[in-house]
Amino acid sequence: MTNESTLQPDTPSALDICNAALSKIGEAPLDALIANESTASRLCVLHYHPARRETLCMARWTFATVQITLDSVSAQAPNSLTPYQFTLPKDCLRVLDVECTEWKMQGRRILASRAPLRMSYIADIEDAEQFDPLFMDALATRLAEKLAMPMTGNQSLRQNLHQEFHKIILPQAATVNAVQSFSNDSHPLLDLLRKIKSPRNPEDCE
Repeated sequence: MTNESTLQPDTPSALDICNAALSKIGEAPLDALIANESTASRLCVLHYHPARRETLCMARWTFATVQITLDSVSAQAPNSLTPYQFTLPKDCLRVLDVECTEWKMQGRRILASRAPLRMSYIADIEDAEQFDPLFMDALATRLAEKLAMPMTGNQSLRQNLHQEFHKIILPQAATVNAVQSFSNDSHPLLDLLRKIKSPRNPEDCE
């Protein structure tokens, strides 16, 4: 029986996620992430951050959602519908919401009809201690998909991981994040359930 007092603190790291990915393709875990130490380590170093950024972009992760007010950088022609220009934050991976009726993206800038501009976005979070468990599982699966072919040459394994990521793990994680991003009183799913349960006529209560 395992003595719980001997367990190490459960502090997630990039190495933990890489080892979870390696386990999904039947490979041995690493002791450290060193680019030139082994094939597995080199490939993990190569693919980890791209897989992390891709997975961050694919859902409205609550831990990575940032709200900010942008100040205008410059102005276009006065007769333009979007005269104000704003530079996106350096850590912005994906714009979620912009509190403005007229706005559009142009490269790393937002053109809008008002200033200042309130917006929310998905940030490029690197600290694994900030990841939630569902995101870590999704990231490990995405990374495993990238490692499958160069590590094993097994196309079927890569395809299975691709389907598992897109059809099971990511949708489940995205749903949980969508639910917890609303209060109990405002989530649209709860409103729908209330309409289904609420009787149309007082007589229906009997």
